[in-house]
Amino acid sequence: MEQNLAGLVENFDNVVIGIGNEWNWVSNGLSKDERYSKLLEYCKKKDNNWLLPIVEYEYAYYQTDTKIEKAYKALKNIIGDKKYFLVADIFLQDALMYGFDPQKSVYPCGTYMYLQTSDIDDPLFLSDKSPEFNEIVEKIHKIIIENDGDFDEGTNFVKPFADGKVLYLNQKRKEYRTIKYNESAYQDRWADYMKFLTNTLNSKLLILELGVGLDYPTVIRWPFEKVAFINKQAHLIRVHEKLYQHTPEIQDKTESVQMNSVNYILQENNGR
Repeated sequence: MEQNLAGLVENFDNVVIGIGNEWNWVSNGLSKDERYSKLLEYCKKKDNNWLLPIVEYEYAYYQTDTKIEKAYKALKNIIGDKKYFLVADIFLQDALMYGFDPQKSVYPCGTYMYLQTSDIDDPLFLSDKSPEFNEIVEKIHKIIIENDGDFDEGTNFVKPFADGKVLYLNQKRKEYRTIKYNESAYQDRWADYMKFLTNTLNSKLLILELGVGLDYPTVIRWPFEKVAFINKQAHLIRVHEKLYQHTPEIQDKTESVQMNSVNYILQENNGR
């Protein structure tokens, strides 16, 4: 790009931001932390898949990532006072911790905040208020802190229950493919997001897609391309280390940046 991102933002009325897996510091961090290697291997076994989301929860609860924190703050600084909406296909709500408005952010694939049963008519439960769930989290944490990740392979992890029903994190993910994802937690914000997009049809819209892969292409990647195609005044910036390519139909209004999107935002903010 000839102009830095902050300068480009100034030329638009509205900004829609897509956050993808390159900002998922939990999955990236777990794979590099040797203390979790045995637990991750354990979770790969068919009957143990259900435990992986809770291992991730434990990691997210007890760890932080200063680079991600700086990147979100940098992103908010770049956006400035422009009207925006943020949509993420990851489970981490870091944006809300580092300056973004919960009323202008949506997480359609779920978060770590809620638990659900397999019955979508049941209410959601707060994760940190479930004794059974937190007992498993603490068991995992003890393995990591006291035993440096070592544990007896015969260790029994008991699934959390509520009213006789198994509890799962309220997330859309492959480990939960046998249960129906309860979408109630994000639907109000999704309605706000749809309204925001509708109101941008006749305005200059910057579409900023950051690190979005192909895990859930119908959430951000393909809809962003559609919005860019429909809105004659839209401009799409797609940033990804590997999946940065764009479709020919919107070639004249798209910029593809082959770079890790977290590094890109930090770089662009430093250049202000």
